[in-house]
Amino acid sequence: MIDAVRALRHQATLSPSHTDAVLGALRDQLDWGRIDVAQVWMLLAELSHRTGRSLDALRCWHQASRRAAQGLDAGSLEALGLPDPSHWARRVTAMSELRAEYLQDAYSDIRRDLEPKALFRIDRALAGYLGKASVFSSHPTQRPKLMFIPGLRTGGFLDPSSHPLVPPLLAAFEDMRREFSGALAAGDGIEPFLGENPTASSGEYVSGPAGASWDALFFFRHGRRYDANHARFPRTGALLDGLDLCRIDGQAPEICFSILRPHTRIEPHHGVTNARVVIHIPFQVPPGCYLELTNVGRHHWREGEPLVFDDTFEHAAANPSNHPRGILLMDAWHPELTPPERAAFRALIEAITRMEALPEH
Repeated sequence: MIDAVRALRHQATLSPSHTDAVLGALRDQLDWGRIDVAQVWMLLAELSHRTGRSLDALRCWHQASRRAAQGLDAGSLEALGLPDPSHWARRVTAMSELRAEYLQDAYSDIRRDLEPKALFRIDRALAGYLGKASVFSSHPTQRPKLMFIPGLRTGGFLDPSSHPLVPPLLAAFEDMRREFSGALAAGDGIEPFLGENPTASSGEYVSGPAGASWDALFFFRHGRRYDANHARFPRTGALLDGLDLCRIDGQAPEICFSILRPHTRIEPHHGVTNARVVIHIPFQVPPGCYLELTNVGRHHWREGEPLVFDDTFEHAAANPSNHPRGILLMDAWHPELTPPERAAFRALIEAITRMEALPEH
């Protein structure tokens, strides 16, 4: 297989006009073994970079990195035109610099008319993501899975009155609760919150006896609007459409009627970034149901009483009762982020999403 990669690479060097054909040939061979796939993605990254396709190069490099490309042996590296460790180190450096440049450029237009300090927190967050600075929380259980923005105050739980979305949500509480009750009774459109997630089904994320489940009726999922559910539950849908939501293409908002079935536990986990917080508006709460932030405290939901928390703190939830617990669950911007910071962060995350997508050829 190393000989095949070497031959394809040689073909690509004959003329730039061969590049598209080679890219197609390589994509056809992505059913190779794990390390062989990494070789293919690395070669795609090289060819894309050479022909000025920076985004494709970064996408291919991301795929190679996910497939343990760092474990390639000397023969594999030589086939990729990397005859010794110093060449490999230079390739890693070049791709790291390309990634940093691409992500910094993602919000350069927003920066243009601002004072440098206006985006200081976003710049530091990016430096931490790129490994160029040590950026972390002083709270031992706050560990964002993707990106940490320094300087946003939180102890885990936030004062609900500090968030601008809470008053309009509470004003519509009775309308939303009626629609939730109808949704729960009908059952149509309710699905597992985590989808067909093998980790969740193994009990690593959601646990409990037979019948235990964390379900949802989505109004938005990964930023996609569920038009049918907005139409079925028009008062809730109209309210949400009128709010200043956290909108990030392919990522946010995420808003649903969240249903925790009897005797279900959501195991401890962390959210992706503290740029957002999570709002709960409880509609139906049997006795004993709670959300717990590790080493911070336990909150028992009460119907009609909002909860706002930072889900990058390790947290878990449980319904020990014989009846379902139901809430409106939604993500929202952290209330201390300024409008320019929101715009820059959105551009940055959308750039990361594009960078991690499969390349198109």
